[in-house]
Amino acid sequence: MTEQSVSTALPLQGVYPENGHRTDGERNIIQSINPITKVVLGEVPVATPEDIQAVMQRVRAAQPAWASRPLEERIALLRQFQKSLYYHHEAMVQMLADEAGKVLHEARIEMIDAFGVTEYYVKITKKALKPQPRYVMLLPYRRQKVVRKPYGVVLVIAPWNFPLLLSLTPIITALVAGNTVVYKPSEYGTQTGELIKKALYDAGFPEDVFQIVHGYGDVGAALIDARPDKICFTGSETTGRKIAAKAGEHLIPVIMELGGKDAAIVLEDADIERTARGLVWAGVFNAGQMCVAIERVYVMRSVADQLIERMKYHMEKSVRPGPNSDHHSTYGAIITEAQAKIIQQQVEDARAKGATVMTFSEPHGENAERFYAPTLITNVKPDMEIMQRETFGPVIPVIPVDSEEEAIRLHNDSEYGLTGSVWTEDAERGKRIMEQLNVGVVSLNDHVVSMSTPEMPWGGIKASGYGRTRGIEGLHEMTYPQTFSTERFRLPYKFDLFWLPYTPFKKAFLRRFFHLWFGATFKDRLKAFKP
Repeated sequence: MTEQSVSTALPLQGVYPENGHRTDGERNIIQSINPITKVVLGEVPVATPEDIQAVMQRVRAAQPAWASRPLEERIALLRQFQKSLYYHHEAMVQMLADEAGKVLHEARIEMIDAFGVTEYYVKITKKALKPQPRYVMLLPYRRQKVVRKPYGVVLVIAPWNFPLLLSLTPIITALVAGNTVVYKPSEYGTQTGELIKKALYDAGFPEDVFQIVHGYGDVGAALIDARPDKICFTGSETTGRKIAAKAGEHLIPVIMELGGKDAAIVLEDADIERTARGLVWAGVFNAGQMCVAIERVYVMRSVADQLIERMKYHMEKSVRPGPNSDHHSTYGAIITEAQAKIIQQQVEDARAKGATVMTFSEPHGENAERFYAPTLITNVKPDMEIMQRETFGPVIPVIPVDSEEEAIRLHNDSEYGLTGSVWTEDAERGKRIMEQLNVGVVSLNDHVVSMSTPEMPWGGIKASGYGRTRGIEGLHEMTYPQTFSTERFRLPYKFDLFWLPYTPFKKAFLRRFFHLWFGATFKDRLKAFKP
């Protein structure tokens, strides 16, 4: 998803990202800076190794008492948090716009999605974490059930592109399940992180159960070395591999929500006007800075020219990058210069190899370099970098194909496997194709819609990660299943078929039972009655 570095060395190296940085005595300070106006939005201290150890000790000490609180109390706090978030929502929306460079409408969409996630877990947590009885055929004298136990301390490392939604989901599921949480927001999302902290504390969550830690990649590495019991990371594939390796040193389980190279398949019977609108929106929403942005379109050759023409039209007429202060803007800034260079490098590589590059609504005015024009690319080849690596920008390559089999093959020919979509008026044909796509989330005649469905599990396969957030599955990810076995009644030990001594009676009984219960045919089962 987004690029967050994880180093293996604790000391800061003196090279910092594009957000502000200063020192206050021996303390390093991160300044959150609006990527468009360059206004300083706030400051936070960078955690030292001593800070990290103290925080981990604090939340670890608090976890047993937190887990022992009745589940109803934790759910009630989550319900109160929803109210707290509501009372902070205007400040949160404005901060999302200012800190992440979003337009206000898209910041409000993120806020609404965050509310949906919170409301969902208020409603389903009690049932989802309820112990599940299991009947074990060979042990009728025992009661068996599966209970969900919290891991302990959960480390949440969050990105900058959706700093509220992608932070809040793992935080609230971890907390309500009985874990304590250490939260490291992106160095580009520190002030959004601070507002999340304030809303949680205002709702009544104890400070000992939720702590926020700020810093760069070295702080993330130190947090992993402090040995949390579980990690939830959302970010780039590159950083995810480093985190997986480092967590593997301590055998810490990790939820990985990484990058994508999402593709759409457009069939010849698709509603071209609606499809063009949907593809453009799914490619440029949040300036394309999302793991679920459409970055490949495979369209049947017979309708390719028509689709490209309508996509060009909507990019020209409906898409306008610009600051949130301009109410005509439809998407905001590329948050870092480094990300803008990645986008431009991929586009130039495609152009140099023969692709046709069309850009629309060129940004202009003050800080225009922070905005990237919506871009449509045709005549692309599979070996181009823009077809292989995540772009993370408002760029959509379109590739004609001659059959649905070719479209499916090209769709699946990717290192990534996050989401995909099929666009057709034939629902049965669309569902048949969807079943063949190797991704974690697939949609018919829509794409980014899956981000607004808290009821459904979210995550990918291959280089897009593993584990799930959201849905019942996301809540269960923050727990481990414990087999809980108690007595229904007690057998005398001499009748317990599995205990010593292995008497002739026990041996004969097990042999007869095996044939009677598992015999492949009626004749085989009759062997139970033979001496």
